[in-house]
Amino acid sequence: MKKQILTLTLALSLALLAACGGGGSSSGNTSGSGSQPDTSVTEPDQSTPDGSGDSSTPDASEPDSSAPDASQPVEDEPQAEASLSLSKSDFTLFTAGATWQLKASATPAGGALTWTSSDESVATVSDNGTVTAVAVGTATITAKDASTGLTASCTVRCNWEEKAPDNGGSSSSGGSSTGDTSTGGSSSSTGSVDLQAFFDTINADYEMPFMMEMDSAALDSYFPGLTGLSTQQLVAYSCSLNPSPAGDVVLVQLANSSDVSTVKALFQDRIDYMTGADGNMPGAWYPGPTEMWLNSSRIVSNGNYVMLVVNENCDAIVDAFNGLF
Repeated sequence: MKKQILTLTLALSLALLAACGGGGSSSGNTSGSGSQPDTSVTEPDQSTPDGSGDSSTPDASEPDSSAPDASQPVEDEPQAEASLSLSKSDFTLFTAGATWQLKASATPAGGALTWTSSDESVATVSDNGTVTAVAVGTATITAKDASTGLTASCTVRCNWEEKAPDNGGSSSSGGSSTGDTSTGGSSSSTGSVDLQAFFDTINADYEMPFMMEMDSAALDSYFPGLTGLSTQQLVAYSCSLNPSPAGDVVLVQLANSSDVSTVKALFQDRIDYMTGADGNMPGAWYPGPTEMWLNSSRIVSNGNYVMLVVNENCDAIVDAFNGLF
């Protein structure tokens, strides 16, 4: 009996062992069948990209085309050519002692200028370019720039007819004889000259529209110091239009011949202001009037008489003025 029980117990134990071994194999087959979803999570790659395929990241080995290449030579700014020119290339003086101041324009600026005349028996020139007529003839005025060695020249023509001595008759060329010093007339070897009558004549004969007589305020503004000089006659007119088709006409008879050069300088200052030659903006403002003041302005003198005229007929007016004496 005991032998049967032991045999039965041993059989049950073997059956249990066999059952345990078969369960392990079944479990292993289930995990490898792929029927269960893969619940593993793939983590992103946290490594630093090498940038070899990223076109947005510049490659330090390549040159940066956005920055200027210092190896390339930089071209210098072109330098302006040196030049020298004069405000006139040719002009005429119509009486002995008449003057005209030439202006030089130099590039680069700042060089000292030397002025010379080819014939000082015809015309002389001062250190500031003022040309003075001496005798009938033609001379060449030359300016030389000491810094560049450049020269510029202008022809001056001294052209007037020598008049026979006056035997006491009065002049009838554009003016009238008064003989009355209380009215501003002045006695001379050629009679007296009425400057107001002369202006009235040229104002009627030539194009001088809207001419207005200058008052003392205008004179002090345009010709500072002129009213302080001793004058026997002072006739001054300017055009009231803007832009102006005509310029100033100023006629002066001075009491002292020593003041002639002062009046000429005041007249030249007025021209320089209106043309911008003094370095300021042109007082004439518009191109036409500025050109008129530059090319059609004249300063002439005869004895104690001085005239400034700015008009397209300036040379004819100068002839008429010289005909007074």
